Amino acid sequence: MIEANKIVASFQMIASRVVRFELETKEVNNDNEKVNVRNSFDYEVVRIEEHEDHYYGVVQFKTDSVAKIGRKTLFKIFVVYEGKFVGNKNFLKQEDFQRMLELNGVVALSQFTRSYVLSVTALAGINPPVRLPMININQLKKLKEEMERSKSL
Repeated sequence: MIEANKIVASFQMIASRVVRFELETKEVNNDNEKVNVRNSFDYEVVRIEEHEDHYYGVVQFKTDSVAKIGRKTLFKIFVVYEGKFVGNKNFLKQEDFQRMLELNGVVALSQFTRSYVLSVTALAGINPPVRLPMININQLKKLKEEMERSKSL
């Protein structure tokens, strides 16, 4: 085993929380029909601050899921999961810290969100519980940047 002090990253999560959670369920008795689930994902860098020896940043990961059987809505889920991160200024430039927020931070929060949704939907009686797909964060970032560029035109 390798000692942690030799491999600890210069970028660390210091806190996380669910900012917003909404779950709406409906009883639908169509056991034979296929359930269609639509998932949407986004993230937002809320804040970056520079301090004497570190950077501080807040990022939010957002997911919106809707399941339908035919035209009837089975459930809706909306989650905003927030993480607070610090980066050591001795090892990171501010642009590297922002990049890490948008990649490493979003990856961590997406996994927390997946776990949270799985647990809460199981407790809510949704069977089987909702398993959000793993997503390609690089592709999410790229598509988000393209959407923002096209909005500014």
